[in-house]
Amino acid sequence: MRINTVTVRVAGKSYQLSGTQKPQHFEQLAQMVDRRIAENAQLNPTAQAEVNAVAAALSFADELVSARAEAARLRQQLENVPPALTD
Repeated sequence: MRINTVTVRVAGKSYQLSGTQKPQHFEQLAQMVDRRIAENAQLNPTAQAEVNAVAAALSFADELVSARAEAARLRQQLENVPPALTD
């Protein structure tokens, strides 16, 4: 398994990320985080960078918890579907 390393920028700072995912994957993640931090900074212009980063992390965590709950709900719904009738 090949390890890819890419340098990304988030909130004006460079970070080196490594993993088996393609470099584009890391770049997409960095863009999402950078955008969310920038949105928080725009809403709270006097907040310190750390506060905006934590707010972004909490926002992503909220989305993750909601998505997991929705996936569990859909799995449960699928489990309750009766088998298709065959002729």
